[in-house]
Amino acid sequence: MGSLTKRVVVAVIAVPLLLFLTFWDNSLPFKLLATAGLILALTEYLNLAYEDKIKPQRTEGIISLLIILLPLISKSIFSWTEGAGMLAVLLVLNLAFLWSQRTIKRMVVTVSVTFFGVAYFGFFGSYFFQLRDLTQGSWFLLWLYLATWAYDTGGYFAGSLWGKHRLAPQVSPNKSWEGCVGGFALSILTLFLLWQFIPAYARIFNPADIVVLAVLLSFFGQIGDLVESIMKRSLSAKDSGSFFPGHGGVFDRIDSLLFNAPVLYFYLVFIKHIQV
Repeated sequence: MGSLTKRVVVAVIAVPLLLFLTFWDNSLPFKLLATAGLILALTEYLNLAYEDKIKPQRTEGIISLLIILLPLISKSIFSWTEGAGMLAVLLVLNLAFLWSQRTIKRMVVTVSVTFFGVAYFGFFGSYFFQLRDLTQGSWFLLWLYLATWAYDTGGYFAGSLWGKHRLAPQVSPNKSWEGCVGGFALSILTLFLLWQFIPAYARIFNPADIVVLAVLLSFFGQIGDLVESIMKRSLSAKDSGSFFPGHGGVFDRIDSLLFNAPVLYFYLVFIKHIQV
């Protein structure tokens, strides 16, 4: 089975499940799925670091990520500020290190690499939960998915057919400026079609919003993809994992979504004044 065929088969199975949980009346199943995805992505990152002889705190890292995400899963249980959550994470990681068998010489590297991964997935990933909690949050998540996937799909095919000018050859040799143009073209077309045919979007957005959001989500989604490429290359890896055949790991699938989620959230809250 070819790589493209594998990608299509996995998408046909995974996308309907994601959409079903996204639109479930109760937000808890979606939040549990998001939590599982973020834990898997963090685990992939920490495993790459471990294979690169860094030896991060994997169990402690997962516990720390849950410290950040638990208030978002069920706000009725308890809540704390992001600053307090990060302080709690640092405390957990440092105390765990003191009672571990790791050498003190590697303490700063071990704690820093682990904390970076927890903060990265905890901060960016938190906006999946916050988008879902907005009024009509499921529809905004669909907007996020389709805008990001359209850019990736358009970029993949345009880059494969016409890509000649490398975007960032040292970071991601296969990315091209032609792919960026193709990705943006398909992204803005997708958003206009959504706006045209789904009343939920027509009531909120206007044509100017479509253009601005297409630009923002294309730009930041591409940045998210390049940042992940830098992280993988710095850890001597090509893919973050193999969870999705033909697609790579979970981190490979959500890298652009992680950057686009806060962009869309802030646009909706501060520009369009959408309420929780």
